[in-house]
Amino acid sequence: MEKRAMWMQYPQISQLYSTDDQYLIGSDLLVKPVTAAGVTQSNVLFPTSDNWYDVDTMKQMSSSPSDAAKVTSLSVKSGIDKIPVYQRGGSIISRKLRLRRSTRMMTHDPYTLYIALDKKLCASGSLYMDDEHTFDHERQGMHATANFDMKVDYDDDGSISFIRNVVEFGLGLTSEGSSIVASVDKSMEPSSRMIERIVVMGTPLSPSAVVMDINGKETSLEFEFGSSSNVLIIRKPNLSALENWNISIYFG
Repeated sequence: MEKRAMWMQYPQISQLYSTDDQYLIGSDLLVKPVTAAGVTQSNVLFPTSDNWYDVDTMKQMSSSPSDAAKVTSLSVKSGIDKIPVYQRGGSIISRKLRLRRSTRMMTHDPYTLYIALDKKLCASGSLYMDDEHTFDHERQGMHATANFDMKVDYDDDGSISFIRNVVEFGLGLTSEGSSIVASVDKSMEPSSRMIERIVVMGTPLSPSAVVMDINGKETSLEFEFGSSSNVLIIRKPNLSALENWNISIYFG
């Protein structure tokens, strides 16, 4: 991901033109670095067109009380052990959380999906994957991209919300049946690209059930919901980022 100035992502907000003490990583992570000694509080400018969630507490930051305001300034804690970082609503970011001595040792580690819902209770994101150590992604098309999206619908009629994954395979990973070839590098086998947890920030209320569907086979999943933080956590779904799947979330 590239580092970019705030105004590059929000050129319509003139208040951000002179902002040089915070930036974006890609389009989805807002960072406010601590650049002075003894600082314990920092003022962060949040574009109000998007929701923003603290990546540590996973709580949504308060919006501006004025709908006309394009930016709201909030004072946040930023001690020696806390760099303020916020995920944009509408994004899905895949992270590997286990600490290793090198990235090479993380190749087979599972992912956690962090889903930050926008004002319409939707989100999307992608995860590019290759073997991480050769040029086979260029030479032989040995790569794939997982495309995640989520939509929440909790009308009284019992409408179903969903999280789903649709995988696009490189030419080197597909056969006539659009499945991964048997001779593929082990790092690109479905079992090496597992998802161990799904975290949904901004969930409006607790679900009544969460059901996974893979190739027509349905399985109920365990979940927990924090009413104070509006965070839904789906644990051990046993899903692969290299397989198509759908999770239905029922409310009411």
